[in-house]
Amino acid sequence: MVSVRGAVVALCAVVLTGSSLVCAPATQAEGLIVCAGEEDTTYSPGLSFTERLTELHARSAYSCSGPPGRTVPVAGETRGTSPSASCLAVNSPFGQERLRWSDGRTAVITYDQGTAARIAGSNVVQLTGRIVRGPGTGATVTRDVGLLPADPLGCLEANGMTHATGQGQLRIAL
Repeated sequence: MVSVRGAVVALCAVVLTGSSLVCAPATQAEGLIVCAGEEDTTYSPGLSFTERLTELHARSAYSCSGPPGRTVPVAGETRGTSPSASCLAVNSPFGQERLRWSDGRTAVITYDQGTAARIAGSNVVQLTGRIVRGPGTGATVTRDVGLLPADPLGCLEANGMTHATGQGQLRIAL
């Protein structure tokens, strides 16, 4: 028997995989770095059924494509804002992500476009931006995230839903 959470995680994986196949143009295949990993996100104030300005803070542990046959660990920290977030949707999110490569190099990505959808109880978010500082400056980045609430009933609590976990993927077109 498959749990509801397991089914939603599988659905998020399918959505993230499908979006990576659709969004990465074949002409950028040689200059494409793909990173995937786990993400832990907090919301302040917590999400409720009322839309409101919400700050987002995410920590990601990516594994990125490197030289053929190798992957490189990369830590990501994202701070962003959704002008009208609720338990029903995290609308038009934007922000900045700092990547720290395993060799100590850092890069900063500014996301200035974002979309979000609520699918089977999960928030599926896509952000688009550019690297503004560090290795790859000027490169286009697409970030896809599928998040499940840590407490599915958190939206009903006084503080709202303050925490979600899931999977994230970066596609960096150099």
